[in-house]
Amino acid sequence: MNMPEPGPGATARRRRLTARDVVAEELRREIVSGRMPPGTKLNPQELAERLGVSQTPAREAIQLLATEGLVRNDPFRGAQVSPLTVEEYEELYLMRVGIEGFAARLGAERISGDRVDQMAELLADMERAAKADDIDRFYEYDHRFHELHYYATGRESLVRRIMNLRVATERYARVAYRMPKVTMADTLANHRSLLDAVRARDGAASEAALKEDLSRTLEVFTAGFPGDSTE
Repeated sequence: MNMPEPGPGATARRRRLTARDVVAEELRREIVSGRMPPGTKLNPQELAERLGVSQTPAREAIQLLATEGLVRNDPFRGAQVSPLTVEEYEELYLMRVGIEGFAARLGAERISGDRVDQMAELLADMERAAKADDIDRFYEYDHRFHELHYYATGRESLVRRIMNLRVATERYARVAYRMPKVTMADTLANHRSLLDAVRARDGAASEAALKEDLSRTLEVFTAGFPGDSTE
């Protein structure tokens, strides 16, 4: 099954974006990056004015992010950015380790040589971003790295689900990177192992490398996170 080459955020751009989608993407970026921390109130009128849209797509965007778990919509307190909790991260981990482990295995077995070369280029980009301590660029290249791998499965809906889960867990990973036992260097080392396994078309080793990376972040976050974050 032939599938288009992914680019930055390719899985989110399969259709024409509406005003709601544009607002949702901007809010999603601000929430995931931490520029809009847990507990931040979301006022549709203020968002509409800031982003140059009417209040209807602003409200729809807030509702969409609520279905993704990034926003909590309370009838009395209004909408606000959802807190970070160990329980949610554990749930996200369990979902990711299942479907993403499968994709890592199948993608390694089916990937083309050209895509392996592109993954190597993206890993080099990640290394440069890490040296510059540019976490935003680091994540941009990281997402593209995994998209290339997972698109090789030939299952677009699977990739879409995975990348949506990756967006939800990125908030947690960014917090983990501020803890002493998780660094971008650790992630790079794991990605080198993953790339070696993919290059060898070793599905089992690819799945193991992916699960090791997820487990390490979960363990550090669980041990070091003090509780619900609403600051």
